[in-house]
Amino acid sequence: MKFLQWFKRAFRNLGINTPGFTEYFAFGGGMSTASGVRVTEGNALLISTVYQCVRVIAETVASLPCFLYKRTTSGKDRAENHAVYRILHQEPNPYMSPFEFKQTLQGHLCLWGNAYAEIERNGSGQVANLWPLRPDRMRLQIYDGKIFYYYITPDGGERQLTDVFHLRGLSTDGLIGYSPIALARETLGLAKASEEYRARFFSNDAKPGGVLMHPGILGEPAYQQLRRRWEENHQGLSNRARVAILEEGMKWQDVGVPPDDAQFIQGQEFQKSDIAAIYRVPSYKIGLLKPGTVSYASVEQQAIDFVTDCIRPWLICWEQRATLSLLTPTERRVLFAEFMIDALLRGDSDSRARFYQALFNMGVLTINEIREKENLNSIGPDGDRHYLQQNLAPIDMFDDLLKAKLQPPGSPPAQLEPPKPNGALNGAAH
Repeated sequence: MKFLQWFKRAFRNLGINTPGFTEYFAFGGGMSTASGVRVTEGNALLISTVYQCVRVIAETVASLPCFLYKRTTSGKDRAENHAVYRILHQEPNPYMSPFEFKQTLQGHLCLWGNAYAEIERNGSGQVANLWPLRPDRMRLQIYDGKIFYYYITPDGGERQLTDVFHLRGLSTDGLIGYSPIALARETLGLAKASEEYRARFFSNDAKPGGVLMHPGILGEPAYQQLRRRWEENHQGLSNRARVAILEEGMKWQDVGVPPDDAQFIQGQEFQKSDIAAIYRVPSYKIGLLKPGTVSYASVEQQAIDFVTDCIRPWLICWEQRATLSLLTPTERRVLFAEFMIDALLRGDSDSRARFYQALFNMGVLTINEIREKENLNSIGPDGDRHYLQQNLAPIDMFDDLLKAKLQPPGSPPAQLEPPKPNGALNGAAH
């Protein structure tokens, strides 16, 4: 069993193909990096920038309400009586709120590139509950054109799952997503090693490296032995703070450089920006703001870019997968899942007022629709009427309208002529 687990971890996210059969191992085994630090989907969260990026994305997606809609002739209506509406918006399972459920699965997506939840259905075939599953315990098989999911239980056994809600990130085949942590392991390994180095540097009273000075000449065996013992006891991050015992008149000479001269701070900022770019999170979201370089307008634009470039693709991933996995083919013809993203794209109060005024004057929005977007109650049936300004008219009717306006009082009203067809001007044929 241990060999099988090692084998699966060694070939994680790898499809092994035989005729009619393909197996995918989705385990999250760690990988060593050139920096000597082992990076896994679990310990990657110990890197502050990774935690900040994953948290920002997961909390943003989880904070947006997701509704089930029904297509109508005039647009769409919420399908509040459908079981999937309750699952997406009210209660995915008895133990989790919609926010907690979406936050958990989105966090899995950001770390493993895959998120799973077991679909529990009632006797009539409707979705009753969604139960999150750990991505590092999943195994997929493709056999005879069908996908089979197997879940590793805590006791080491396997349980076949018949109905799974599977969210996938970037993938080569659309069956299993890449792990962002595995793809960026060198960048993350460098960041983790740098953090550990800085921590040990200052825990060691900020003492840099140096050389050993011996008063005499060492023979080759003594030289090699001293070098070997010193490296065993003091080389590497884990041994940096150990106390050295010097013999035979040896002295220690510092030759390292201070952290400021080594540009530790600049290196740390670069690594943070590099990790944020992997997740497409703006720098200001993780605290990288330099005084005098960022204005309110630029932050507002970055916030909009964050929604459209980072959050929106994840929302589409959720919406389409929920529609495909939670609804029957017949239901998908009229029902679909959709997030309400308007709140994230709202500007300041002045911008919203001008926006609403323009749409109201064009008859696009009613008073009640505007109040709903501002989280205000309806004013009643009168608020559902559409209004249109009367000072606009087609260009080809302008002359007739002007004549009617200049008609002397008491004279019979002028008859407005219908719009002229193309090629006719003022009733004259050309």
